[in-house]
Amino acid sequence: MNIPLIVQELLKRVKEDQIISVCAFEKDIDLIDELAKILILEKKNLFFVPTNSRQAKQLSDLGQKTISLNDREIDVAIEFVDGVDQYYNFFKKKTYSFIRDKMISQSALNLIVVVKNYNLKEEIDSDIYVEISSFAWQRTISNLQSYGLARIVSDVEGNFFKTEMGHYLARITIDKNIILEDFEYSVRNIPGVLETGLFLGLADTIFVYFEEENRLEIKTRAK
Repeated sequence: MNIPLIVQELLKRVKEDQIISVCAFEKDIDLIDELAKILILEKKNLFFVPTNSRQAKQLSDLGQKTISLNDREIDVAIEFVDGVDQYYNFFKKKTYSFIRDKMISQSALNLIVVVKNYNLKEEIDSDIYVEISSFAWQRTISNLQSYGLARIVSDVEGNFFKTEMGHYLARITIDKNIILEDFEYSVRNIPGVLETGLFLGLADTIFVYFEEENRLEIKTRAK
């Protein structure tokens, strides 16, 4: 994705002294670098809520101010996601922590999600990922089978993927007769399930990236 282009659009939606957060993804440090460069150049002041230790160190090295989510709610947050539907629901497959992602998303007054154009669909029909405890994970996977085919997520070398907190991810091909809303609110009743990668109705603004044309199309939820 074109990080400078995304940062330009992001800054149009952020005011002086507001609180901003960049949810972790594979290029979050690059985005923070680009964002800080423009803030320094334009002498603009923002406060950041870092979502992991890497971000906290990078923001400190760049001279940017940070603040805890305990102290203030977030004005604008940005998420890079794997799919969005027409109802502004979205999902993520990999994460450093779905728990942190969900906390940031629920706090943000304006949650911006970035998605490639071919992943913007009428409804979510992909596998859903959940963060689970590594303790007795086989038992949790077994219990998740009531929602569909569930399996642990591994990397290319066959090692279990771990979140920053040391938890595992499970991938579930949900049965067609299960409604996503029911899944989202009932799956946590399974001991060992910590959070899901399904975010229902949380997106406020969608940045749709058209890779071939190198452009963004902006969609905003009607208030």
